[in-house]
Amino acid sequence: MKRYILVGEILLVILLIGLIFTDFTGVGRKTRKQYNAIDHIAPSTTPGVISVAPLSEDDPLVYHKDGDELVAPTPTPTNTPTPTPTLSPEEQYIKNEIDKAFACSVPGNIAFAEVDDYLSIRREPDGNSTRLGLMNNGDSCLVESVDGEWALVKTGGVTGYCLSRLLIRGADAEAYAREHVIYTATVTGAVNVRSSPTTQAENVIAALSVGDIVTAKTPAVRSDNDPTTLLFIEVELKDGRTGYIASTKAEITYSWPVGRAIDDRKEQP
Repeated sequence: MKRYILVGEILLVILLIGLIFTDFTGVGRKTRKQYNAIDHIAPSTTPGVISVAPLSEDDPLVYHKDGDELVAPTPTPTNTPTPTPTLSPEEQYIKNEIDKAFACSVPGNIAFAEVDDYLSIRREPDGNSTRLGLMNNGDSCLVESVDGEWALVKTGGVTGYCLSRLLIRGADAEAYAREHVIYTATVTGAVNVRSSPTTQAENVIAALSVGDIVTAKTPAVRSDNDPTTLLFIEVELKDGRTGYIASTKAEITYSWPVGRAIDDRKEQP
């Protein structure tokens, strides 16, 4: 009996040594690596039909084994960023001139009326107080302070109180200001308005005098696309026509529409 027990113990030791040797050589680890990676296959799947394994030690992808074939997984598509277009020297020149000529600084306390008709500006923060002025939709003001539902504002030479909930304020006001800024060109020297940005053609459509003010739309270089030549400003005349004037003959400023003062004893809109 002792002999059989001894033989059994010897066989058990040999079996354990074999298992340790198998794991040490990597065979067991590789098998576990194959099956440990099966986290995306349903538990009911038969391992003999579908299993997974790295194709090689250097290959990080997990392959599906279908029968005797290893099938690589579909790579996860990566989004290729859209390259920023490279501007030509002419385009960069125009952009730089636009940025320089049409830069504007938005006051941090600017606000805009958001109403269907008008917003009353009152002497006191009271709906029954005397009105000092009005703001139409889109008119701008500077907010001095806010107390509850009332804001103390300045606009069009008027200082008074209006309902704060009817104002576009903060970051929304800054975005609104940049979108609705009005650029004007004040003529500093007599200049011709031309139908195209060039002096090489008979294209004069009007003449402006010193002190005239027109709406400035955008600057543009001459039509021959030479960035070293005279820069023109595209303007809109009071009669609605669009033309071009030499940028050296005007100064560009910017503004936003503002409210107006009223005499509440005479004007009851």
